[in-house]
Amino acid sequence: MKRKIFSSLFFIVSSVALVIFIIFFSEFKYLDSTLEKIKFNKQVENVGDTINALLFYQASDYFIYRGTPIGFQYDLLKQMGRDLGKKVNIVVENDPNVAYAAVFSNKYDIVAMDYRRNPIISYYLSYSIPHSYTYPVLIGREKETRDTIFPHILYVPSHFPPNVTVDSLANPKSWDFVYDKNITTEELFDKLQKKEVNYIVCDYNEAITLLPFFSDLKMVNQMGPVYQRQWTLNNQNTKLNNSINQWLASFIKTKKYQNLYKKYLSNKSSVIYYTFKKSRSNKISPYDKIIKHYSEKYGLDWRYVSSIIFQETQFQSNLIGMGGSFGLMQMMPSTGAKYGIDEYSSPEEQIFAGVRHLAYMKRIYKDIKDEVEKMKFVSASYNAGPGHINDAQRLCVKYGADPKVWDNVATYLGLKSQKEYYNDPLVKHGYYPGNHTIRYVKQVMDRYNGYTLTVKK
Repeated sequence: MKRKIFSSLFFIVSSVALVIFIIFFSEFKYLDSTLEKIKFNKQVENVGDTINALLFYQASDYFIYRGTPIGFQYDLLKQMGRDLGKKVNIVVENDPNVAYAAVFSNKYDIVAMDYRRNPIISYYLSYSIPHSYTYPVLIGREKETRDTIFPHILYVPSHFPPNVTVDSLANPKSWDFVYDKNITTEELFDKLQKKEVNYIVCDYNEAITLLPFFSDLKMVNQMGPVYQRQWTLNNQNTKLNNSINQWLASFIKTKKYQNLYKKYLSNKSSVIYYTFKKSRSNKISPYDKIIKHYSEKYGLDWRYVSSIIFQETQFQSNLIGMGGSFGLMQMMPSTGAKYGIDEYSSPEEQIFAGVRHLAYMKRIYKDIKDEVEKMKFVSASYNAGPGHINDAQRLCVKYGADPKVWDNVATYLGLKSQKEYYNDPLVKHGYYPGNHTIRYVKQVMDRYNGYTLTVKK
């Protein structure tokens, strides 16, 4: 008798352990190969003036309008930085698996991404208080045709946060789910519009943002309860996390927060119907065709060139700047003369010359293999001239830093305003207030990154 009781208890305990293991293993399998790289790193608490945030690209949270990043979570993060007296460095990521892996890396102070949570995983993480709420919805086609294929397939985007239920649908047992580990909500909308799939699920915020641009699609049903949207915080930052939560608790009670919420997350938002619509038009400026033509000819990404032009003139062709710089790309007269243009040249001639000049500077940095790093050096040289950048590179070598990494070079470029550094025999071009160029590079690259997310190459 005792042996039977023991056997029964052993069976129950083993079964429970097996269930826990399956849940644990399933969640890690869901992370796919990125989990192999995840480490719960220890680091010193961030007590500096900069908050590093990763923002997962989502229609209502981030987009570019007239060269300027905006969006609900983007604006929320920036507002937090202003109120806390800190600079917020925002990295935008559109690969859901990369963004999800960042949750566990401790590389960022904030990861602004909604994802499906498992209690075992959540035990190791810290979260902010909710900054907003939403719920899952079913999206179908406006002119719905009878789906005779069973079960009905409902496609769910990668890492979708809540549990989706079909209880509100007719014949719940006739529905089945497909969770794609890589696909994003916007990609699913495109597939639904092209009739490659019949049903998709997304959150309400994304639905009201995207539906105005897909006339054949509609919101059908709520597919689950309301859930909280929270930031994942670096659990090493006890003091910073407390400050973030205290700020959120206070800010969500303000009229400024209400206005921000209505601006981006209301189904009557003018931003959605006008601003965001323009941002999805796959157009940056009136000169896109010309910029594409010459950029392709010289091996440059036209969106990068567009970001340079926006930084210089916001696409105004008749500006005259300090020192006589002129035109769309604000070339100096001496530089323009090398390419046969002046202030009276046409916009196309100005763009052609500017692209050739950027291509020339790209060749200067041919030894830098990383293309993104190379873009930073080219941007800096376009703004400051290659001489000052070369000075900063020589200082890098002197002090043991890699001269092919922009962050290192930026440090010494900033120091070129100090006598100790601009009088160094290695410095051939003297004093330079480098912080202006450092800001220039960051703004160009931030805008370029935004363009790559919202505008096709």
